[in-house]
Amino acid sequence: MDFDQIRAFISVASLRSFSAAAEKLFISQPSISVRIKALEEELGVILLDRSKAREPTLTEAGRLFLDYAQSIVNLEVECREKLSGQLEEAGGLVHVGASTVPGTYLLPFLLAELKQKEEMIDYTIDILDTSAVLEGVLNYSFEIGFVGLLDQDERLQYYELLEDELVLSTAKGLFDSTAQKNGLLLEDCFNYYLLLREKGSATRRLLERKLNEKGLDFTCFKGITFFNSLEGIKQAVRAGLGVAIVSKLSVEDMVSSGHVDTYSINDLDMKRTLYMAHHRHRILNAAARRLRDFVIERHKNQKMAD
Repeated sequence: MDFDQIRAFISVASLRSFSAAAEKLFISQPSISVRIKALEEELGVILLDRSKAREPTLTEAGRLFLDYAQSIVNLEVECREKLSGQLEEAGGLVHVGASTVPGTYLLPFLLAELKQKEEMIDYTIDILDTSAVLEGVLNYSFEIGFVGLLDQDERLQYYELLEDELVLSTAKGLFDSTAQKNGLLLEDCFNYYLLLREKGSATRRLLERKLNEKGLDFTCFKGITFFNSLEGIKQAVRAGLGVAIVSKLSVEDMVSSGHVDTYSINDLDMKRTLYMAHHRHRILNAAARRLRDFVIERHKNQKMAD
């Protein structure tokens, strides 16, 4: 077993592609296959299910070995950093995954603030649904993830970012000013078409859970139109296609510009917390640690100020 074999396995596991892993490691695809085959023979187990040639998946043994493989690479990186005195280097690249709400309406401001202090840190940012972000953190595609919902997996370490709330967003003037001041009841929404995000969305999962707690589901609404884009939903609400229950943070721009109205739903508790997450078994590089520590310290200072 050597580091080249282990890195090849981690790359294929995270990218789910032999060709993409070869491109990332600047070697040929046959070389990737040879390295992983040799690793499997040495371990005496099959790590990757190759029945779908274009999308290899981890076997049970592969899932178990992945954390150990990353730990081995982590220790090598940490050792090299300490020996070369690079632990305190200001620069570095952080691979970040973020779900739509924190990734679009919070993360840019956090990174801009950090950039003023840490100019040499660079980022790659993927905006995905919450499920995909957490999967990316678990398979080591992302050092840091920003999400709107907890997934109870002991491998994940979470940190609170801020409190958010889901509100009803409608076209201007759909309800009167009294409703805007005092809020609505859930049943007031059922006469309208609901504009809804995809299944992996944390917003949708929270709404679905809250409805189920009341013995209700999405069929209570007049009809449903599905979107894979929050911005698409916001524009559809503005156009009067239907109503949406969305993050208050995500529609502040539309409210302040006078394009939509928002209402609290009095009989539905829709408060939630946005989180930062990383893999407990992963030793973060210096740049990722600086991002993590900055977010933690910023949240701590905000709580003290409140």
